Amino acid sequence: MSERYSGPDAAQHAATGLSKRRLTTLLGGCVILAAAAWIAEVDPMALFAAGAREQMAAFVAEGIPPETSREYLLGRSLRDGLLWAVVETLAISVVGTTLAVALAVPLGLTSAATVTHRGPLYRTASAGRIAVGRGLYHASRTVLSFLRSVPGIVWGFLFVTAIGLGPFAGVLALAVHNAGVLGKLYADFLEDTDPMTTEAVAGSGATRLQAVCHGMVPQVTPTIASYTLYRWECTIRSAAILGFVGAGGVGYYLVITIQRLQYGKLSTAILAVFALVVTSDWLGSRLRTRLG
Repeated sequence: MSERYSGPDAAQHAATGLSKRRLTTLLGGCVILAAAAWIAEVDPMALFAAGAREQMAAFVAEGIPPETSREYLLGRSLRDGLLWAVVETLAISVVGTTLAVALAVPLGLTSAATVTHRGPLYRTASAGRIAVGRGLYHASRTVLSFLRSVPGIVWGFLFVTAIGLGPFAGVLALAVHNAGVLGKLYADFLEDTDPMTTEAVAGSGATRLQAVCHGMVPQVTPTIASYTLYRWECTIRSAAILGFVGAGGVGYYLVITIQRLQYGKLSTAILAVFALVVTSDWLGSRLRTRLG
């Protein structure tokens, strides 16, 4: 015979059970963290090993003062110099993010189950229509998983191999990788919309497409805009790294100065990336505030 709880004892029993579940989850998380640290060979004491601090201090000292010569900053022509590379990095991130959004919107729509085959829009749909929608859903999800599973720097190497060195390869690399990331986010946001609103729009005689455009999309537009701006901030950091494979931007100066052991010039390039990231974070924050 099962034991039953009622009244105050029931609440106490539920709280105890919840506490046990939380404790079990916490212990499980600690075990996973410990295993991950062991696999990753985490050793904090290595930072304090003999010579480690001296090596780091020497590396920093060799980068002081940063290189500030006119030739390094401005180069010998308009499309030359570190400052132009910073502008190029910003341009790569803007165009790459814009193309990513253009790819992510249709893939995000077809990757949302509430758009393709499930929810209030499909309560009276035929089995064949639902089957087609389910197939489209799984195909789109697979494409998004593939796009974001390949690191951006690998996409950059692929496009550099295909079309040659230059910023356009970086644009394509950022666009393809971030389309996978943004498409997944857009789909998840659409699946979390209030079905009552969508059902009310559909009940007024709207088609499925109209119900999606006027019932679902307005609910998630502010969230999508905010996350897209955040992703743009991330692409600036990614664009700086793509220069390591010849995809343009300030990353070219990072890799060249490292290879040539020119630590003063490396410090200047790092400061340029830092200034670019801080500026983009500030601008993104202002835009998110204005969007609401």
